[in-house]
Amino acid sequence: MSPVISRRTALRGLGTAVALPWLEAMHRTTAIAATPAKPPVRMGFFYVPNGVHMPEWRPSDGKPSDEQPSDPKRRISEHALTNLPAILKPLEQNKVSDHVVVLSNLEAKHCFAKGAGHEPAGGGFLVGAQCKHSEEPEVGGISVDQLAARKIGVRTPVDSLALGIDPGHRGDHGFSGTYLSHISWRTRTMPSTLELNPKELFTRLFRNSKPRRPNWNAAPVAESITDTDPVRASILDLIQEDTRSLQRQLGFADQRRLEEYLEGLRGIEKRIATHEADPQSHHHRSFNEDPTNRALHDGESADHIPELIIPDGRGIPAVYSEHVDLMLDIMTLAFQTDTTRISSFMFSYEKSGRSYPDIEAPGSHHSTSHHQDQAAKHAELVRINAHHVELFARMLHRMSQIDEGGSTLLDNVALLYGSGISDGNKHNHDDLPVMVAGGGGGSFRGGRHVSLDKPTPICNVYLEMLRAAGINQESFGDSTDGFSKLT
Repeated sequence: MSPVISRRTALRGLGTAVALPWLEAMHRTTAIAATPAKPPVRMGFFYVPNGVHMPEWRPSDGKPSDEQPSDPKRRISEHALTNLPAILKPLEQNKVSDHVVVLSNLEAKHCFAKGAGHEPAGGGFLVGAQCKHSEEPEVGGISVDQLAARKIGVRTPVDSLALGIDPGHRGDHGFSGTYLSHISWRTRTMPSTLELNPKELFTRLFRNSKPRRPNWNAAPVAESITDTDPVRASILDLIQEDTRSLQRQLGFADQRRLEEYLEGLRGIEKRIATHEADPQSHHHRSFNEDPTNRALHDGESADHIPELIIPDGRGIPAVYSEHVDLMLDIMTLAFQTDTTRISSFMFSYEKSGRSYPDIEAPGSHHSTSHHQDQAAKHAELVRINAHHVELFARMLHRMSQIDEGGSTLLDNVALLYGSGISDGNKHNHDDLPVMVAGGGGGSFRGGRHVSLDKPTPICNVYLEMLRAAGINQESFGDSTDGFSKLT
């Protein structure tokens, strides 16, 4: 019988320490019930900008779910998640729709501000309170992910991650641009440091480096390549001796889990090394419409908006989808190894004008979202929205393949995907496009479309997610009763 090892055990080598995935040898049994410990619940919040094309998001309800609500006063209906519309179709294609709950009739009143639709939608999305109308950012409190980080983040080496893909730009209408590019807030005035570079993220998580804010204005500096560079010299090479020693102590199932994990780690290293050679990041061709030249629907002056800062290559892939995949794979590894249990992720900043030439969506996303009911713009929006869902669904599928002893990583996460805006043309903050993925450690029942009372605060969903992670919070933001029918 293999010995019991600690969850905090790491594989060590020259200048590095690599966390381990969940292993059976980490089970601890209780003296009374002699039952193995359950893997922890990890929480994630995934943000898409500019709303979505709602007619191709909302499921067309088929047969009613097996369990209907017992309280008719709540006027809640639920149906099996079948006949998925175009935007949600990737969930079915990646075989993860049975782990997803699509929630309709959620609202975020705290994302409303007179004269501005985007800044308060991004900055206030996870806060549950309105952003201050100011060039100096100030939100209504800490965000829900940081509340969780304060409660359970102390149990992991990294309390939380705030990940993104694109840098932002200055806000409009007297609002800080920080609201556009940050959904995670550690204090009222301090957002979590947004990490955009997969190489820097990988190095920080697996080389015990201190976190630092990427500086996209800095000129490229030639790096000295040493034997302990985590990309040039594989981390796995540095921990070979410790790995062999541990393998001898493990049972067959754990040996296989460890091999699969290390193989995934090696794959990420290789992808980072490949993209470090890319001469330019995908930003150079995806932001060809300068924000100062865009034709905005309200005729605002954009003279004060500075030119967007474009990152150079240096580890950022030349293709948007590869950048997203790489960041999500690293986040998945961080969850798998219990390096962190909390993360947020932005597919782009709110009000993003990025284009998506790889999926035949060459126009500015923000401009396209002001569709004015034009069929061509509707079609382009659907392609963009479905692309984001496809990348999210790929990650869910990868999580479904990671064994955690009678359950999978997907069973043990609570992930919210959505936007603070519903229709980008209207800038409305009701009937938001939101879905919750994962089993919540056995708390959530997927494969459903649930239509809630009108209106139901999105903060009710945050409360249920916190409770699934073992955080007994009575209220958050503008929550009411914490009932969103996830369980």
